[in-house]
Amino acid sequence: MSSRQPVSSGPFEVEPFDLGRLLAAGAAGDEVVRRSERWLVGVLDDADVELGAADREVAALVAGEGWSVAQVVGGWVRRAAGAPPGGVRELVAPGVTRVR
Repeated sequence: MSSRQPVSSGPFEVEPFDLGRLLAAGAAGDEVVRRSERWLVGVLDDADVELGAADREVAALVAGEGWSVAQVVGGWVRRAAGAPPGGVRELVAPGVTRVR
């Protein structure tokens, strides 16, 4: 399971289903959770986030909450990693920022 497969990075207005569809192909139950965890760790790795044992445990906890939770957290990481260095964050509306 590659974190580079097409899964939306958001922002999300409703619960995302992309990762669930991808992970559920040919799997069920605990295997879907393990795939979700591997996907999330892959997203963190792609963003050059160094992970320790406790970081991986938390990634497993996040994945255990559901693939949509993992997809949203992964989307945050992807969007943050894609933000321009030193970019200016502008508050557009309560809870909504824009990076310029």
